[in-house]
Amino acid sequence: MTNSLKNRITILCVGLVLLTTMVSLFSFWWSTSKFQEEKVNQDISVAQNVYKQYLKSKESLLLTAAKVLTSDFGFKQAVATRDAGTISSVLFNHSQRIDAELMMLIDLSGTLISANTSEDHFAHDLRPLMKELLNAPEQSSFVVLNKELYQVILLPVKAPRTVAYSLVGFKIDDSVASELKNLTGMDVSFIGSADDLVISSLVKRPEQFDPVNYFNTLTTSRFFSEYLVYRNRDINLPSLHSHPIIILLSADLTQSYSDFEKLFLTLMVLAILTLFVGVVTSSLLANNLTTPLTQLAAIARQFALGNYSFEFKGKKQSSEITTLVEAFNSMGNDIHEREQQINFQAKHDSLTGFYNRSAMLEVLCEQLEPSTEYTLVGIDIKGLRHINDKLGPRIGDDCLKAVACRIGEFSDELGGFHARIGGDEFLTVFPMAAAKEFKSGIEGLMAQLQACYTIQKLKINLRFSAGIVQYPTQGIASDDLMRRVLIAVDSAANEHESIHYYQVGEDEAHLERLIMLDELKQAISDNDGQLFMTYQPKLHMKTQKIDKVESLIRWQRKDGSWVNPELFIDLAEQSGLIVELTAWVVNTVVAQVANWQSKGIELQAAINVSAQDIAFPGFHSALVDTLKEYKVAPELITIELTERDMIENEEKGIKALEDLKMIGVKISLDDYGVGQTSLGRLKMLPIDELKLDKCFILKLDESQKDQFIVQSSITLGHQLGFSVVAEGVETLDSLNLLKNMKCDHAQGYYLSRPLKAELLEEWLHEYYAKN
Repeated sequence: MTNSLKNRITILCVGLVLLTTMVSLFSFWWSTSKFQEEKVNQDISVAQNVYKQYLKSKESLLLTAAKVLTSDFGFKQAVATRDAGTISSVLFNHSQRIDAELMMLIDLSGTLISANTSEDHFAHDLRPLMKELLNAPEQSSFVVLNKELYQVILLPVKAPRTVAYSLVGFKIDDSVASELKNLTGMDVSFIGSADDLVISSLVKRPEQFDPVNYFNTLTTSRFFSEYLVYRNRDINLPSLHSHPIIILLSADLTQSYSDFEKLFLTLMVLAILTLFVGVVTSSLLANNLTTPLTQLAAIARQFALGNYSFEFKGKKQSSEITTLVEAFNSMGNDIHEREQQINFQAKHDSLTGFYNRSAMLEVLCEQLEPSTEYTLVGIDIKGLRHINDKLGPRIGDDCLKAVACRIGEFSDELGGFHARIGGDEFLTVFPMAAAKEFKSGIEGLMAQLQACYTIQKLKINLRFSAGIVQYPTQGIASDDLMRRVLIAVDSAANEHESIHYYQVGEDEAHLERLIMLDELKQAISDNDGQLFMTYQPKLHMKTQKIDKVESLIRWQRKDGSWVNPELFIDLAEQSGLIVELTAWVVNTVVAQVANWQSKGIELQAAINVSAQDIAFPGFHSALVDTLKEYKVAPELITIELTERDMIENEEKGIKALEDLKMIGVKISLDDYGVGQTSLGRLKMLPIDELKLDKCFILKLDESQKDQFIVQSSITLGHQLGFSVVAEGVETLDSLNLLKNMKCDHAQGYYLSRPLKAELLEEWLHEYYAKN
């Protein structure tokens, strides 16, 4: 893996070594090049100084020799008398003493008088030469005579006046150049601008030797490129204007190149060795660092699998790795402890310590064996919510703990296990054989639970409902057992029983209700005609007109079967689907009222709503939006609630009803007379209408007591400012009695059953035709 830490460390270390090496090599090359360049320039400068000193010494020797010659009395006398033999002898002897290759005597007119060599080799008219030399008295100059280079000096011969000039000089040839080369270590070339004069220390010369071109262009092949062999410097020598002479100093760079390359190769070898050592060292370092990390990663994977026992295998590690290993060890122990705690909390109820519902399902799968009969007892505490509301949640929690303690005491003796499967619901399971008598055992548990509790110095009596399921005769799968226990508990609560034994078929009925609930939800969503509204007319007793209707929902399933409204509305309320169902009803009824208005039919429609509808925050705004959408006046809608809904949600319900009244919606209290509404609460309710329950109306013409109750209720309602509606009118005598009692509206089968909108319109046409 190129992205591994080991490879990254190796690449980093090797990269640093390589970078350092490259920088070092570049620095060496740059500094060495600069050093070599400065050294060559310095060597040339030294050679130039040596050359100057050499020529200076020659010049000094020439000057001394010339002065000695011109000061010699016999020589001056011979010059004055023009004694040719003496002059020639003196010049020859004197040149031999100082090794001067040139000694000449020239008269004042520039004519050669005598020389130490054959006079025929030199021009007879030396006036130009003498004229330029006289411009630099007692200083040597370089001149070319007879195509040969000489360093000469010219001094006058005075006796006592100047009678002649003595010219003394040393010959400059290849041997002199070689001598200078030996002194400076550089090739020396004397170059004249005329007559192609070339004197050089170079031994091996090409046939057509041009020193300037040769020394400036000669190259050599090295490792990296072609380089010049010589570094040159031109020096002008004191000479005649007509025939200038220069000296070319040429430093041979070949040895420097060779030394540089050897040193560079040595550094390259050292760099390669350093790089190799860096690779090996970084690999070892990376391996020493990543090996324990790899082991720690493997340990972490074991931690992830739940294995917290490990052994770190490795040689002596650094203190940091040791600390990390200890931290991993501590972390593993902490995670193990925390995991055990989390597992316990995940499977147990934090308040009672019992198994929770999901853990109980697993325990049932693992613990129950078909060969052994078990008893499953579901227990529900009645009214615990009221204890929490009145005495506070702490008292409620303590009650749960106390109940759990008694369940545990009873079940543990029988070798059972238990769980808290809901807010106030418990489940205990124990072998049937452990209880000598099955029913008495359950009754003993219930008696133990119903005994008085002392909670924070308060005496509290609790009531319970218990559901019993037998394993394996009434179920084997844990899901089935749990569901059937809860069904049995609900049955006990609904039937006001202390103990209910599960009966075969109750589970199927429960599943049928769930299926029915799913179908109801789908019917609301699809709006495909399964759900529809019927309308029962209400007769205005004074005007004998039909000005109100009650909207009643009906459901015919796809298979053609009818579902009792009380059943599916109760299911909707229990499941929370009632809000969606009521929204559908409101939308349908308001749309129908708008449709009737378009046909000239003015009817006020009553809609039955539940406590959940009133408590739902969006009910008011949704009703307002629907009325605006269909352009229906709020006064044409009446909201009907039962006394039970008002009592259960009194404070929130009153506020919601007041908000509805503010927009003009009418409020009706349904089923009045059979609930628990006190007269004191009745006067506080923001209602417009009392609707007398049909139990007082069905046999109103036969029961004098019903007549007293109805008469007093009508009188009370009118005195409180309410209109009164009587439902359940099935005979003409009952209708006449209500008319005499001054009841405002009546509805019932005597007038009409609930009808679909189209049939209601026909009925209204027939009714008004008859009346």
